[in-house]
Amino acid sequence: MKKLLLLLLIMAIVFMSCEKDDLNETPVPEARIIGEWETFKVEKQELILDFNTDGSLNQSIQWYDQTSQFSTESKLEFNEDYFFNDFYAGVLVGEGIWNEINEDMLSFTFNNPLNNWSDLANIYTVNFYCDNTISIQYLIPPPAGNHEFQDSDWYVIQYYRTPGTSECDDLIQYQVD
Repeated sequence: MKKLLLLLLIMAIVFMSCEKDDLNETPVPEARIIGEWETFKVEKQELILDFNTDGSLNQSIQWYDQTSQFSTESKLEFNEDYFFNDFYAGVLVGEGIWNEINEDMLSFTFNNPLNNWSDLANIYTVNFYCDNTISIQYLIPPPAGNHEFQDSDWYVIQYYRTPGTSECDDLIQYQVD
């Protein structure tokens, strides 16, 4: 009887320690974002000044394709430990911590404020189009000057794919064709 009681006590202690260890584990991040991503397209809103036929000035916000021929040199790497690295041509240019807010939003905290993508926000909207294609959208400051769009929100959208793959263009509604 003592052996049976001792065996039950040992099993209870082992079971309780397993449950305790499970409670202390860091939650596993969203697996879709983990890994390396390369930029393939960048779209940005800009202020456009046009003159009407009567000579009056027409101001508007328009999206422009800001993709450079070197866009694939820009890479992001998201790690399971909630750290990310920002590389350009293999050189580390930024790093920080990321957190999943919900399935479509991440927060990025850059370790060096000079490397921030945006001085206006630390929450970035992420869209997943397929297994190998995402976009990250964030606020940027409006262009300086006295114009009617000074208080409007201005955005950049960076599109990423996993290296060595083709993006799923047919699932993306680009701002600029």
